[in-house]
Order: sequence, then C-alpha cells, then structure tokens
Amino acid sequence: MKITYFKLITMKHSKLKFILFLILGFTLSAVADNSLLYSQRMAQSQMARSGGLISWDYPNGLFVESVLKVYDMYGGSTYYNYALNYAKACVNTTTGKITAGYSFTAYTLDNINPGMFLMQIYETEKSIQYKTALDTLRKQISKQPRTNYSATGGFWHKSSYPHQMWLDGLYMGARFYAAYEKAFNNGAAYDDVVNQFVLIHSKTYDPAYQLNYHAWSALPTDANSFWANQTDPFKGCSNEFWARGLGWYAAALVDVLEVLPENYSRRQELVDILNQVTAGIKRWQDPVSGCWYQLLRYDNTLTSNGKANYIEASASSMFTYALLKAIRLGFISKTDYLPVATKAYQGLIDNFISEDSKGNLSLNRICKSAGLGPASNLTRDGSINYYLNGSDAGQIVSNDLKGVGPFIMASVEYEIYQNSITSNSVVSPDKIVEITKLKDSIVIRSNIKKQAKIELYNSLGKAMTSSNLNEKNELKISTINYIPGIYLLLVNNKFLEKIII
Repeated sequence: MKITYFKLITMKHSKLKFILFLILGFTLSAVADNSLLYSQRMAQSQMARSGGLISWDYPNGLFVESVLKVYDMYGGSTYYNYALNYAKACVNTTTGKITAGYSFTAYTLDNINPGMFLMQIYETEKSIQYKTALDTLRKQISKQPRTNYSATGGFWHKSSYPHQMWLDGLYMGARFYAAYEKAFNNGAAYDDVVNQFVLIHSKTYDPAYQLNYHAWSALPTDANSFWANQTDPFKGCSNEFWARGLGWYAAALVDVLEVLPENYSRRQELVDILNQVTAGIKRWQDPVSGCWYQLLRYDNTLTSNGKANYIEASASSMFTYALLKAIRLGFISKTDYLPVATKAYQGLIDNFISEDSKGNLSLNRICKSAGLGPASNLTRDGSINYYLNGSDAGQIVSNDLKGVGPFIMASVEYEIYQNSITSNSVVSPDKIVEITKLKDSIVIRSNIKKQAKIELYNSLGKAMTSSNLNEKNELKISTINYIPGIYLLLVNNKFLEKIII
C-alpha cells in the first residue's frame, strides 16, 4: 500500500500547505514507484538492496551522502533516517569513537570521506558524539603524512602508498577538510586545501590531452612507486588517464569551490583548474553515447588480451554531476557545457540503467576498483592491460556504491536544472515583487506602492527568513549556506513564487 508523505514544519498558512503538497509532495512505498524521479528511485532501490549499512568506508559514505542530497531536495524521513542509522552504527554514542573499520593510524584518505555525510548529521542532530568523530577525522588530516615530509606537501593517499598523491584522494580528503574548516575554523586552512589541488594539478595535468594522469609519486624510485615514470616529462606520474580517477577529481573541485567564499583570495585558482579539467572532459566525451570510456583517450577500438575499452558508469556519472553543478554555480560556461551535460545525463539513462519487474533500478557497467601498487602487488601497474583486465580493475559490476552514489548526485543536479527551466512563476500572476537570482543570493524588489511581507520556505515547509519590504526597499537574501533545491517565496501570505537555488 502506498503512503503519501510530506513533512511540514512550522507551517501556518493553509494555502501554502496545499500548494507545497501539490508542488513538492511525493510517494514512498515498499514497492518501487515509477512516478518518482531517477534520484529517488535509485536511492530507494539501493537502500532496499543494501539494507542498513554498518561499516565505515568511503563507498558507504558516498552513497549515504547521495541519499541525503535526495532528502535535501525532496524531504522524506525515510532518507534521513537511513543516514542517521548509518551514523549510529559507526559512531559510539558514548565516546564518539568511529568503529566498524576505521583506523586512525592507517592514514588513509579514503576513511575521511564519510565525514561529509556526518557533517550534515551533526548539523541536524547536534549530538556531541558526532562532533567528536568529526574532530577525529580533522586530527587525522593534521597527522597525515605529506610528500617531502613538508608542511606544504601533498597528503599521501595512504600510509601504504608512501609519497603518492592520487586524484581520488582530493575527493576523499579535501572536500571534508574544506567543509570542516568552514564550519568550525572560520576557513583557517583554506590555503592548505587549495595547495593540494595546485600541487597535484601541476604534476599530473597533460595539456596535450587536457587530462590528468591517475596518480603522482614524489619519490618514483620507491619500491611502492614501481608504476611511476622515472624520467621527464611527467616524472613520477602513472601512464594512463583513468576515467573514475578524473571523475573523483572533477567532483572534488566543484564541491570545494562551493565551500570557498566568493571573496577568498585564492578561489580563482581552483576555478581556473576546473575550467582546464572540464575542457578535457568535454573533449573526450564519446559523441555517440554521451558517456566516457574507462581509459579516456581511447575508444572501444582499444583492446588488451581480447577485452575492449568500454564506456563506464561511475566516471560518466561523476562527470555529469560535476558539469551540471559547475554550470549551476556559475564556474563554467553554460553555453559551452550544458549541451555536454544534458547529453551525458541522457547517456547515463540509455546505457547504464536497467529496471526489474518490480520497477527497481540498477546501475550497470561499473569498474569494480582500481589502484596502483603497492610493491606487494605488482599487477597493479597502471598499464592499459591492468585497467582492462586486472583482478580488480578488470571486473565490471552492477550497483557498486562508487557508481550508484554519483548517479544519484548527477540525477539531483539534473532535476534541479529541469526545475529551473520549467517552474519560474507558479502562482502570483500579479507581480507584487520582482525577483532576481544571483549566484549566492536572491534580490527582491517591490513593484507596487505598498508594503509587502516576504517569507522564504524550504522544500520541507520550514521558514528560512521573514522580512517586511516597502515600496522603496530592496531585500537581498544570502543563499550561500542554503542547500540546493526548491524554495518557495510567500508574499503577503497570498502570492507564491517557486525559486530554484
């Protein structure tokens, strides 16, 4: 039996309640509901498949983070409670110790990544154990070994990969680092966050291909860096452009830029890097499928030991997410990249999504895993054959969370885009106010010689702000800290405007 659900908080206007229900209400049920959008359908399908998550690792954290993005967009206690239950499973309620797989002294950046979902749980719950866990992750960053053992060096990907920076690590560590600094340290270490991107980009970016090599070793003669180039150019770099590695990197750039304040002096450095990276993403998009290949600079005519290069779901999802979000935030050209991003999203649906008889969705053609070394595993050598036939990289699987999470995130971004082009003024044909959306704010101006009461609500019906506006006033509402999604502007308790942030 389907249950219609919409969570209303602090609502007092019956008309607003009714319109909120019509605009933002949705259906949750034990059986997949085909009327839902792809972000909701995939989240619900995977939640049912995975059950309650209990181990602290980056794929689980990534998926739960994507579930919270669906919750932020559409509401629904099922989504939030799923994330909260994961936090309860991994963080001791008395001590705040992270259990179920976390090791501080392993110094793996992968273990930092679940801190992103936990930031949101703490912001909502304000429970001390979650703050203690977040502080632990921040302390790990302070102790994380660095290239050249220097305070300005790049973070090692793991202690078992000494002197090495991987593109993956910027997603795993830098996003949380920036978010923590913003939330708790007034951005004190933003420069260190930016330095991580600047260093790895200076070492791995190849302007001839407009792509970044998967990894770089600051000490290529180390036994664990057997895969690294020993001579210039690109000394210390791996030999191929692995799609998911660049996907991690592109998504990390956009997510960190979202955190950095507009007036931060080094923000433009990351904007410039992002524009170089997205130019390469655009260049190597497959013109037929709209997706991207496992090894980016080749198509399916490349084969190794009988296995052909293939379009890959997790990287294609990450690129789609990064492009759509960068367009929305104004970091890259909408004219140049929107056709790329929308074609890519359609490519995800056409090439990777399947549906069972009950309407549950699956994401297919995901590279199971890929890495480089260490010395105890010489097969992980970063060669073409490894990425196509390796014992881990050669496995193509379905519903791996490293693909499902990015697909959900890409879907949320696409749904925000769709809302922005289809839902400007839903009520209020009489324009009492004129609304201008800027990148980090909304500007409201009066069009009549009367006072107007302005109230802004989020998609859960929670009042975000309330102000009076007279005929001479201009009201500017900062949206820097607002979660992307649908917001509703109520004017004089009567007229309603939908706003996409």
